[in-house]
Amino acid sequence: MEEPSSPVEDEESEDEESSEDDDQSPKKRSRHTITGRGVTMAMLMSDDIMEAGEGLLSIAYLGKKFLADLLPNGTIYWPEQKMQFNSPSAWAIYCKKLVNPSKKSGCGWASVKYKGKKLDSYKSTWFRKHRPVHSTTSSTTTKTTSVADQEEEENELASARKGSEGETQAHRNESFQSLSSSFSRKTDGKRISVKHISLGKRNLSHNQNTLVECTTFAAQGRIQPFTISMTTNCLLLMDFHSHLTTSEVVGYLGGRWDPLTQHMTVQQAFPCKCRLSDKEMAGKIEDEIRLNMDRRALTLVGWYHSHPTYQADPSLRDIDSQMDYQLQLKGAGNAYNPCLGVIVAPYDLHHSRKDSTMLAFWVAPPPESKPCDYGMPMSMSYTISQDTFITQDVLTEMKWLTDFYSEEPDLINFKDQWHQSTSFMDKLKGSLAKKFPKDQTDGRFLEYIHNLLIH
Repeated sequence: MEEPSSPVEDEESEDEESSEDDDQSPKKRSRHTITGRGVTMAMLMSDDIMEAGEGLLSIAYLGKKFLADLLPNGTIYWPEQKMQFNSPSAWAIYCKKLVNPSKKSGCGWASVKYKGKKLDSYKSTWFRKHRPVHSTTSSTTTKTTSVADQEEEENELASARKGSEGETQAHRNESFQSLSSSFSRKTDGKRISVKHISLGKRNLSHNQNTLVECTTFAAQGRIQPFTISMTTNCLLLMDFHSHLTTSEVVGYLGGRWDPLTQHMTVQQAFPCKCRLSDKEMAGKIEDEIRLNMDRRALTLVGWYHSHPTYQADPSLRDIDSQMDYQLQLKGAGNAYNPCLGVIVAPYDLHHSRKDSTMLAFWVAPPPESKPCDYGMPMSMSYTISQDTFITQDVLTEMKWLTDFYSEEPDLINFKDQWHQSTSFMDKLKGSLAKKFPKDQTDGRFLEYIHNLLIH
C-alpha cells in the first residue's frame, strides 16, 4: 500500500500590502522602502525575483482554490472571471468574499502563492537582497503572522458554520505559548472540519488537506457493517509512535477477520520506521511488515497515521487513501475483507487533555448516481480488549522507534513543558497508562518508558 502524504495546512496572513498604483518607479522605491507595505510585485519582477506567466498565482481558502496569471506589469489577471487586479490583496479579498461573504479584509502577501510558495517568502528574499541586516526580522515576522492568519480563517469558518464566537485571540495565543520549543518548527494548530454534505462534486479546486467530519451510522439510520475489537497493546504502540515526533507517522494494523460473525480483531500495530517521503525505504519496510505478519499468522486489516497537532478528522486525502485501501483489501468474487483506518491525534494544540484522541473510520462509497462525489467518512465504534501482559513485540518496537527518531530534528523533547506545569513525558505517560495491560500496576513499565526517552 502506498503511504498517504503528510497533511500540510494552508496558512494566511493579516499583512496587507499598500496600494500598488504608486507614482514612484519600482527601482526608486526599492532604495528607501522600510516596511513590507511598500513592496510591490512589480518591484520583485524588476529585481528578477519573479517573472510573468500563466497560472503562476494561486489562493487556497477554506477548501477552495483559485488560479491566476501574473502579467508583465505586475498586475493579476484571473481568467476564470476575466478580471484584472492591481494587487494581491484586491484579488484575495474578491476570491474570499465569494467563499465567505462576511470577509472584510484582504490578506494578499500571505494568502497568494507564486509557483506554490507564498508571496511573503519572495518579499523576504527581496528584503535580504536590499536590507540584509533585517533579513532575520523579516523572516520572524512572516512566521508570526502566519499563525495569526490561520486563526483568522478558522474564526471565519467557525462563525459561518456555528453562528457563534470562537475563542478569543488572547486564549489562542496562550495555548500556543504554553507548548514547548518542540513545536517551534510546526505549529499547525486547530483546523476547522467541514461537513461531508458541503463538499459536493469532486473538483481540482478542493484542497486535499481539508478535514471532514465523520458521520455516525446512527445518524444515517444504518447499522455499522462489521464489529471491531482492538487490543490495548495495539492501541498503546500506535499512541507511543505518534507521540515521538512533531511529524506525521504511519503504520499498518495486523489482525483477523471472521466472515461468519463479521467481526474484525485488531491485534497488533506495525509502525513504518521510515520517512513518508522515502518511497524506496517504504517498500522495504512494507515487505518486512508483511513477513512479520505472516510469521504471527496475522493478516492486514488496516492502517493508522497521526495528525500531530490537530484533530483526528480525516482529510480529503485520507478519505481517498482509505477508499483505495478498502478496494485493495475487499477480496475477489463474493469474498469480503474490510479495511479499517485509525487516526491518532497526540498533541491537539487546542486541548490540554493528556489522553490522545483516536478515531477509527471507514469510508462509505458514493452512490452510483453520484460517482464524482467523495466517499463519506464514517466513525467506527470498537471495543477494547485488555491484554494480560506487554508482549516482547511491543517492547522491541518501542525500542526500535526510539532509536529511529533519536537523531531526528523533529523528535519531541520530553523534558520540555507541554502545557502549563505538565511536561511532555507526563503527557505521554498519562495517555499510555489508559492502554496498559492487566499486569502493569506497579509502575515498572512507566519507569521503562521514562528511561527509554530521557537519558
